[in-house]
Amino acid sequence: MFLCSITSVVAQETEEQEIDSVKTGFDLGRILIENPDSIVSRYIYDPNLDRYIYNESVGEFNIGYPIILTPEQYFKLIEEEGIKSYFKEKSDAYAGKKEGSEEARKNLLPNFYVNNDFFSTIFGGNTIEIIPQGSVAMDLGVIWQKNDNPSLSPRNRTNLSFDFDQRISLSMLGKIGERLQVTANYDTEATFDFQNIVKLDYTPTEDDIIQSIEVGNVNMPLNSSLISGAQSLFGVKTKLQFGKTSVTAVFSEQRSQNNTVVAQGGGTVNEFSLSALDYDENRHFFLAQYFRDNYDNALSSYPYIQSQVQITRIEVWITNRTQQTLNVRNVVAIQDLGEADITKTRVGQNNGSASGFFNGPADVRPRNNANDYNPALILTGNGALNDNIREIATVESGFNAGSFAGGYSPNQGFDYAYLENARKLEQGRDFDFNSQLGYISLNQRLSNDEVLGVAYQYTFQGQVYQVGEFANGGIEATTVTQDVSTVIENNTLILKLLKSNITNITDPIWDLMMKNIYATGAYSLSQEDFKMNILYSDPTARNYITPIEEGPGSGWPEGLEERILLNVFNLDRLNVYNDIQPGGDGFFDFISGQTIDIQNGRIIFTKVEPFGEFLYEQLENGNSGQYDVTSGYNANQEQYVFRDMYALTKTAALQDPEKNKFLLKGTYKSEGSNGISIG
Repeated sequence: MFLCSITSVVAQETEEQEIDSVKTGFDLGRILIENPDSIVSRYIYDPNLDRYIYNESVGEFNIGYPIILTPEQYFKLIEEEGIKSYFKEKSDAYAGKKEGSEEARKNLLPNFYVNNDFFSTIFGGNTIEIIPQGSVAMDLGVIWQKNDNPSLSPRNRTNLSFDFDQRISLSMLGKIGERLQVTANYDTEATFDFQNIVKLDYTPTEDDIIQSIEVGNVNMPLNSSLISGAQSLFGVKTKLQFGKTSVTAVFSEQRSQNNTVVAQGGGTVNEFSLSALDYDENRHFFLAQYFRDNYDNALSSYPYIQSQVQITRIEVWITNRTQQTLNVRNVVAIQDLGEADITKTRVGQNNGSASGFFNGPADVRPRNNANDYNPALILTGNGALNDNIREIATVESGFNAGSFAGGYSPNQGFDYAYLENARKLEQGRDFDFNSQLGYISLNQRLSNDEVLGVAYQYTFQGQVYQVGEFANGGIEATTVTQDVSTVIENNTLILKLLKSNITNITDPIWDLMMKNIYATGAYSLSQEDFKMNILYSDPTARNYITPIEEGPGSGWPEGLEERILLNVFNLDRLNVYNDIQPGGDGFFDFISGQTIDIQNGRIIFTKVEPFGEFLYEQLENGNSGQYDVTSGYNANQEQYVFRDMYALTKTAALQDPEKNKFLLKGTYKSEGSNGISIG
């Protein structure tokens, strides 16, 4: 409320000074001003009166009235003033106020004092100070989703979930006296683990022998170009001083690695090192046992391939893991389809007779009519299959056990495998094949539970042979039957099985997976900058092998220890002009498609089992030894032949590390159009 009053005043002029009506000083309220240093304020205890007396004095003169307190009143006053001072200090520190705001913030945690002379001697002081800094942020939320999908039940169309996210960025500096310092950093969004450091640093006086002790994250820089220092070490580091001699010692674990990239002519030069067991598994497959059996002979005189086979058409089908809807079909893949050699089939291994199942056993070329799995015999009833195999739901009943010699019954997952909506691979994008040597290479490795089936055509001496059925080969995807009611059947394709979803090393198709191709990890290789050597490490690496047992009957061929391993394994028989050079020229024969896959950076051996059967025969001194464990090994074969590598899985073969001593080492230059990758 505002009140206004107007009053008429009649004044008389006089010579007296007018008094100012503005109130100042104590009239407005008491103003507290700190006493100057000359005024001493203190409490003095009087033992005679058992009282605390407060007075203010300048020199020896008291300038105020004394205040007398009992001990209880005095201690209560001290307690209240301490509490008030503590909370004011914390409040000012949080608000950033100052008297020097930075100092106030550092004192969020109080300093600790250790009243001990020994403690002060070691650490150069008796204070313990902890200074934390950083921030902690947390996001809490709720996510509610609604999906109006008719295929879902009403209860499953809505979903409620919580969303939590936290970010922590903290650092702590601890000081114990003047000599010991503890530093700790922790950040949840740090790029590398070693950025979250914990370090303890002890620095004594300059006259001590121990100049520094660091525990935690340390480094070891060296002022030398000959030996480079290491970074991101976790351990103990000490600096010692003996007169004019200084010693720096580090005992630690290195948590970083150095990588050197050499660039030449627009590409990077890299090294690779592979053991014999590091073959590229589940990516390369022979199309039939026939191509595997003739592989060594076909490449024995490379760069000329001794093969009369020319594959003209091929289709590859695998498990549809990506739920693709285009180029899909139901398929049935049979392991023994097209195989004519009874010894390399499951039917033959299970007491099937050639006369009862195989047609023309003398002709081992793969073809559909090689045995009674011939798809053309399904409708006639003369084969091992009947019409039920065309429907994915009745595949298992489609195998007629009565047609097999000896009553052999095929097993799903071993003799055959079937896929619903199998995916057809695209040539060039998903796979490539060698038309003369008869194998395919997938661009993506298959998992152990995936199925691989193929159908292909090839010519041999002017005649056309086919294995399996093609998608456009007359077998329609669906068949509509209209009798009493309309029935739509999804017809399956019959394929040659190359890989089943069940791994069985005793099955013949285990040998169809190639184990003589090695991936270097490079792409677009150039011959000028590619170097490769085969070494044997026992214990140091060397590019030759020596006999374990010499003399008659040892099985060691004459002069074998004088040949480098590249020549022993038939990868060095040409010179730089691709002319035959007896004994080789000491360099890897870079032959595209035969010894090297330039585009994908793969090394291809010209032998199916270079470290197994081939090496076994090399150590037979020209005698034709039977590659069978029952025939026995001589001492040299026992030392060098790695039979388990081909007879067992990789995991099982690793149980015999004494045989896994052959190494493939070299360098390559990888060129790219998008610059040089430094990793």
